[in-house]
Amino acid sequence: MADRRYETLVLFHPEQGEPGAKDLATRIRSLIEDQGGTVSQVLEWGMRDLAYPIGKERRAIYVLFEYRIGVRGLRETERNITLMDPVLRFISVQQAENAPPATLRQQRPPEAEVAESAESEEAPADFEAVEGEGA
Repeated sequence: MADRRYETLVLFHPEQGEPGAKDLATRIRSLIEDQGGTVSQVLEWGMRDLAYPIGKERRAIYVLFEYRIGVRGLRETERNITLMDPVLRFISVQQAENAPPATLRQQRPPEAEVAESAESEEAPADFEAVEGEGA
């Protein structure tokens, strides 16, 4: 069966720290290569906030893998990732053959900084409150 192009995003427990995440990324990379895959790139996005808590954790270390592998190899790699305790979540997505490689995403500024910058730029109100109207 022909190899397909995949992208897997793995979220590691924040207690692993950066050195622990690098070790786990190396382990996952060797898993992919042991299954006959070829890793084109590994992007370490670092510690980021989660959209919602996972197991009482609000932050995680993100690592993105781009590689080529067969379907059986992907299943075995995903099975092994599932068995790793420090992995909070992961997702694998098949990529189009002509899709551009992933780039490092810029992290959004914390909400406090966004609120401060919004307050400093006073914009005119679009409407006025009128007494007596509303519930």
